[in-house]
Amino acid sequence: MTGIEIEVVEHPHKHREFIELAWQVNESDPDWVPPFRMELVKLLNRKTYPFFEHGDAQFLLARRNGRPVGRIAAIDNHLHSQRYNDQRGFFGLFECEDDIEVARELFRHAALWLSERKLKSVLGPFNYSINDENPGVLVEGFNGPPLILMSYNPRYYGRLLADAGLAKAKDMFAYMITEEVLKAERFRRVMAAIARRAPQIEQRELRQGKGFREDVEMMLKLFNECWQGNWGFLPVSPREVDAIVASLKQIVRPELTSIATFKGAPVAFAVCVPNLNEVLRRVRDGKLLSAPRYLGLSGTMDLVLGKSEVKGFRTMLLGVMPEYRNKGIDALMIAKIIDAGFALNQRYCELSWVLEDNEAMNSVAEKVGGWRYRTYRLFEAPLSRLIEPPRSALYKPRFADMAH
Repeated sequence: MTGIEIEVVEHPHKHREFIELAWQVNESDPDWVPPFRMELVKLLNRKTYPFFEHGDAQFLLARRNGRPVGRIAAIDNHLHSQRYNDQRGFFGLFECEDDIEVARELFRHAALWLSERKLKSVLGPFNYSINDENPGVLVEGFNGPPLILMSYNPRYYGRLLADAGLAKAKDMFAYMITEEVLKAERFRRVMAAIARRAPQIEQRELRQGKGFREDVEMMLKLFNECWQGNWGFLPVSPREVDAIVASLKQIVRPELTSIATFKGAPVAFAVCVPNLNEVLRRVRDGKLLSAPRYLGLSGTMDLVLGKSEVKGFRTMLLGVMPEYRNKGIDALMIAKIIDAGFALNQRYCELSWVLEDNEAMNSVAEKVGGWRYRTYRLFEAPLSRLIEPPRSALYKPRFADMAH
């Protein structure tokens, strides 16, 4: 491992080389959508980002012969530890050139930091928890740019993580629904059959103005109740509620939302957001102030208003109270939103992400006409394997079911 050095980055939001790794590794890929630098800086700021009220992280930068070649964050999520007591840490913000020695050193140092905190295993990538954006590694479905807040990475990442000693923990699926599917007679028959069996719910859109925050808070309360039993679930904290409200206010369209009520009580919700990545992918330097120059817009707020030229959207949040599941309510909400979307000149909808073993939601995605077109993978490993990897040159962790 001659020439490899690992630097602990104390202030990643101010560290140009740590931030630039995303561009260094991905910029040549036309399907990669650069993050906005100002949002990335917020994510990396220990003093202001909500996660650091209940967690900690160590940020590591790898250099080979002085040149930055990789980065990682080792993550200790205290809320997860309190809830599950499974001695599990996490990793995220992973970027790396196709260099197995660099990847192994990054994970070795991350594992050392996590083991000092009495943790025994690591799972990821998350930035910083399952509730944050861009979880997992895209391993199947390199068929275009990602949709908003979904992961994208070089094709070699899955192989690199497997060769570094990590193995599959869970897969997450993304489903695509096109206008042609919704126009098919079969879709209408299926939805009519579901509607006949479903309880008599009422659906309304997310309110704007003074009612917006009240509705979002109500939906996030429902989210915490609906997702209680889901694998890896963590409740949304009050500070995270503030961040989600601020984020949704910029991008949500009321027509692409549904709050389902039964006898006046909210029992389910769904929120879709326009795929702003259609616009953002053109801002290659990730600088908001340069967006008008790239996009021909008159000002930065026009970037948000540019959603009018976006032709697709993504299901971002969805939840159904346990006692109302398996009654078709989720399918009816999704169908309503998709109908509204296509009335707004939208041409596609992505349902994502869905855990591979969430049979109910995978079934709903298929019933509403989705076809599984992308797979994202979460990787895990015992820390001991990463700290002291097998020395045998024959050691080759199995890279199963992976697209190359």
